[in-house]
Amino acid sequence: MSMGELVLLALVGFFVIGPERLPSAIRGLARVATRVKEYAATAREQMDSAADLAEVRRQLDELREPLAEIRSADPRRAVREAFRDAPAPRSRS
Repeated sequence: MSMGELVLLALVGFFVIGPERLPSAIRGLARVATRVKEYAATAREQMDSAADLAEVRRQLDELREPLAEIRSADPRRAVREAFRDAPAPRSRS
C-alpha cells in the first residue's frame, strides 16, 4: 500500500469509527494482521516440509528396486553358475 492509500484509509476510519475508538481499532487490526502473517508463515513451513518429505519418498522409491535386487542376490548360486559356464580344463597329456 502506498502512503496515500494509508492516509485515505485513516480518514475513512476516522469518520466511520470515530476518533475515540480509532486507536483501539487500529491496534486490533494490527493484531489480526500479525496473526495472519504468523499463520501464513506456519503454512509455508508446513508446505516446505511436505515438499521435502515428498522428495525423500521419491528417492526411497527409486532405491527400492536396486535394494530388492541386492537382497535377493545369492552368492553361492552366482559362484555355481560361474563354474558351470566356465570352459572345462584341458588335460595335459
